[in-house]
Amino acid sequence: MSAVSAAVEAPAFQDLIPGNHCYGCGPGNVQGLRLKSRWSGPREARALFRAQAHHCAGSPGYLNGGIIAMLVDCHGICTAIADAYRQAGRGVGEGEALNYVTGGLEVNYRRPVPIDAEVTVHARVAEATGRKSVVECTLLVDGQACATGKVVAVRVGRDW
Repeated sequence: MSAVSAAVEAPAFQDLIPGNHCYGCGPGNVQGLRLKSRWSGPREARALFRAQAHHCAGSPGYLNGGIIAMLVDCHGICTAIADAYRQAGRGVGEGEALNYVTGGLEVNYRRPVPIDAEVTVHARVAEATGRKSVVECTLLVDGQACATGKVVAVRVGRDW
């Protein structure tokens, strides 16, 4: 079994984060996008997403830019959370919760994303120091980068 196929079979980070009701990735939000992120390598993760027609931009043939930004944001934050658990020697969701929020989000749109295409989002933890992690993301369709981004994830307390 390859590392990628093993990663696809592993539970998604989002499903292991206690109380995750995020619109973009929370299993507790039945109307959300339900993005699922899994490890694909050391400090690297990937998520697959298939849009629905109502996720369109002004043109019904393309994915809305806000949805693209949300995919980058959610995948980046959840990768930072999973990395923090891994660095602590724990599985995601084990023991005291490690919560992160978006401290910064940068998205660069390279080409339109067809609404009917399967989207792959790759993330790599570029930096993790103290309460801050920086995660670099690439959103791809058929191997072509359609957007790139950087998420600054900031650790917050239990009561955030």
